[in-house]
Amino acid sequence: MKQRKSLFFLACLVLGIPTMGCPQSGTGIRGSILVDGIKRTYLIHVPPSYSPDSPVPLLIALHPFAVTGIYMQSLTGFDAIANSEGFIVVYPDGKRRHWNADPTPQSTVSALGKPADDVAFISALIDKLAADYAIDPKRVYVAGASNGALMTHRLACELTDRLAAVAAVMTTLPVGWEEAVSPSSPLPILMIQGIDDPFFPWEGGTVQQGPFLSSQYQSMSDTVGFWIQNNAAQVPPVTEALPDTAGDDGTTAAKDTYSAGPGGAEVVLISVDGGGHTWPGGDVNFPESLVGKTSFDFEASQVVWDFLKQHAQP
Repeated sequence: MKQRKSLFFLACLVLGIPTMGCPQSGTGIRGSILVDGIKRTYLIHVPPSYSPDSPVPLLIALHPFAVTGIYMQSLTGFDAIANSEGFIVVYPDGKRRHWNADPTPQSTVSALGKPADDVAFISALIDKLAADYAIDPKRVYVAGASNGALMTHRLACELTDRLAAVAAVMTTLPVGWEEAVSPSSPLPILMIQGIDDPFFPWEGGTVQQGPFLSSQYQSMSDTVGFWIQNNAAQVPPVTEALPDTAGDDGTTAAKDTYSAGPGGAEVVLISVDGGGHTWPGGDVNFPESLVGKTSFDFEASQVVWDFLKQHAQP
């Protein structure tokens, strides 16, 4: 495995990146719940078309490390899509701006203190929102970025029965993932990954997560392979090049679709050649020298929603 180290997480803390051009306030409904005696917070956006007489889908959008749900709201622009497509989107906040996303033994030491039970938090949040709003229980989705994307993978494995589909952008899986989790059934998943991501190497390697912790991460091929096996998806994939609509952004993208086999679920990977640790089509808040190139050939948020909305629990 190619060994590469990223100082991304440490840089976020040292440089105070959440204050460098990142949104500090957002529009929506503030909420909180107690989980394991800890107050957990979130921001909800409800579309104008919402009626309590008509159940709607729920999208849970998980932010990257060192920021909050407000940042995820700004990065993705999911509010506008929710308004046009008629779903509720919620932006939870990780404890100390971090998700307890890695269940492998290598993650037991943390410079951030005792990890929160974020699986319990998201499960309780689904219950809370289902009590407060007309949520369709068969159309609950999760999408995440970076640390939030890894949390998305974990929820897909530990809350499989509560979700209809998930999407993970900007992460690969830690080494040892297969021994740490056991999804109860296949679950449709979309992954979007920059081939030149400086923090989660395409070929796998060491990710430095602060001054006291580094973890080994799998290659993107192995990450996809985990879900192909779990989902009984068909290989080889159907591959298509996405239109290079922004010819000057230094990126191109391709889509691999591993169709669902009997009793299985599809796996989709969009690889961004030249793309970095970025959300395609999203706000650019960090210097390219730190995170790499952002693709503007497609809008990840719309692609994510178009994938998720195709799927519902039986």
